[in-house]
Amino acid sequence: MNLSLLRESCIDRNIPIISIETEDFLSKLLEQHKPKVCLEIGWAVAYSSIFIANKIKERDGILYSFEISYNDYLEGIQNVWKYELKNLTVYPFDFLKIDIKKLIPNTLDFVFVDWQKSQYANYLMNIFDMLSTKSILVCDDVIKYKTKMFWLYEFLEKKQIIYDEINTEEWDWVLLIKKE
Repeated sequence: MNLSLLRESCIDRNIPIISIETEDFLSKLLEQHKPKVCLEIGWAVAYSSIFIANKIKERDGILYSFEISYNDYLEGIQNVWKYELKNLTVYPFDFLKIDIKKLIPNTLDFVFVDWQKSQYANYLMNIFDMLSTKSILVCDDVIKYKTKMFWLYEFLEKKQIIYDEINTEEWDWVLLIKKE
């Protein structure tokens, strides 16, 4: 699946999407761990959703994705439609304001968080008990926006959650949690 035209369009319009380096990191992670039920929090115009859904479709994996910006959601739906992905369920609202367990009945094998950085801790608190015993959770942009993530690190420390910060690109890192 070639996403280069969508990437170029996003770059031209200053729409933030995952970096090529982060995409490569996620690709290896998805191939290694082979998740079936995935969640993405924040999709902008669906670049990363299309990428993840395409990676997991061969294993009958499904991706649930949330986007709070209605305009981005509408554009993302058009992009998803172009790539004919049937394993992607999208929602146009803030999942912190609803009971997510009513929308996603399964435990989660993989979570990618790339939304409102100051809310990362709230996202994790909302989904942590939904993670399977072998879940992988990735939070993007943790160094670039570290000043907005005080509550995330406090949550991780309070729950004694072991995590790694991985340098995926020259100027930024991801936070990786492997629940084992």
